[in-house]
Amino acid sequence: MRNHAMKTKHSVRTVTARYTWDRLKVSFWFAPLVMSLGAIVLVWVMNWLDRRIPNELLQNSNLVLSASADQLRSILVGMATSILATAGVVFTLLTLPLSTVAAQYGSRLLRLFLGDRITQFVLGMFVGTFVYCITAATSIPTAEAALEAPQILVTIGLLLMMATFGSLILLVQHISTMLQAPQIAAAAGEELLEVVQSEILDDASGDARPTGQPAPGAPTVQNAMAESQGYPVRVPGSGYIQFIDPEYMLTLAQAKNLVIRLLRKPGDFVWPGEVVALIWPGGGKGGPRLPEKPGQIDQEMDKQIRRAFRFGKQRTPTQDVEYAVNQLVEMAVRAMSPAINDPFTAMTCLDYLGNGLALFAQKGEEMPNIYDRDGRLRLVFEPVPFELLLNAAFAMLRHASCDNASILLYMLEVIEAIGQEAKAPEIHQQLLRQISLIQAESLAGALIEQDRQLIQRRAEAMQMKWAATSV
Repeated sequence: MRNHAMKTKHSVRTVTARYTWDRLKVSFWFAPLVMSLGAIVLVWVMNWLDRRIPNELLQNSNLVLSASADQLRSILVGMATSILATAGVVFTLLTLPLSTVAAQYGSRLLRLFLGDRITQFVLGMFVGTFVYCITAATSIPTAEAALEAPQILVTIGLLLMMATFGSLILLVQHISTMLQAPQIAAAAGEELLEVVQSEILDDASGDARPTGQPAPGAPTVQNAMAESQGYPVRVPGSGYIQFIDPEYMLTLAQAKNLVIRLLRKPGDFVWPGEVVALIWPGGGKGGPRLPEKPGQIDQEMDKQIRRAFRFGKQRTPTQDVEYAVNQLVEMAVRAMSPAINDPFTAMTCLDYLGNGLALFAQKGEEMPNIYDRDGRLRLVFEPVPFELLLNAAFAMLRHASCDNASILLYMLEVIEAIGQEAKAPEIHQQLLRQISLIQAESLAGALIEQDRQLIQRRAEAMQMKWAATSV
């Protein structure tokens, strides 16, 4: 049991690290900042190397620039000017894909482009090389004070400038490939799998055990909910829950001997004053109980528990599986609009949706509760129902594709693939409901009779196959 508790703290730290990394990887400033710091360090190293190697040893080399200190400084300033002028072309190349992705595929998919590593690398190359040239130019002393000109320092700057312009060609090639619909769908699908797999790893490695075997005398979920009244924790403002820090909340629950039930989950929109959590005294041997005055609870516990919630103006996929599903759905729905009419892109999105949903169905929808080292219940999470993800994946696309028999049939194929991976009867029951909705949609759409009959026969075959396992 002690090992379980230690694994729990490790897993919740992983959640916090995922949120931090997600915020960093979609920022255009992160890679340039890191590479700029690296450029400053490289200037210091090259200056140190120049002081160790006499210029006489390099004056006959064709690979090292040889000139006076003033000339080398002028070369560095000239290179920095050229890089700064070319950076305008880079920013133009970065702006055009952003507008294209937002207009054709949806603004939610912009984060996939912002987090692209090659794009950030090229941007970092321009910024880092510019910083290197300016820092190197200012580090060269005046001609009167200079004993030897820093030839290696300037030579490395020239090589960096050549590599920077080479990365511009890489950026053009990468953008032409990245803007293709299959590439964007693949990036969104990888993010969906990453979110689902992260949740699986957290559940598997944490102290999240079925509620059937708590320690003797520890409160179960039912006992905690049976208290007269849990103390409500309210939020002061509105916004989307981007992240919930379970490590902080678990530490607080252990320190105060509390049972905390989270009423809202990441991705939910909350109103000012809405209750997001309820707290109960944990009880147990010698454990302190909550103060009796609700006002004292509002001033102390509310403020501390609210720190575990991160709110923002938009959702993030760190702990929000539904948001990762919505990214693919938005792309598929736009592809089925009359203006675009690209069913093949919708089919590609359905492939990745089916892959992610099948993985989620295998893991199960119940998010486990967390116990402390002594086996006492501390945190009760709000689970993400599999039916919610199914509706998010198929409802809007089903309506948008009611006049396209190919998409409706492909949706049935994806549902069948999910059912083959998920063996639970309740999962099959939810999939059967989606099949019935597809049947109804085919009857409401403008399809020819042969297509309707084909969809009906395929749906009826799947219903007969799963009827026995869904009873």
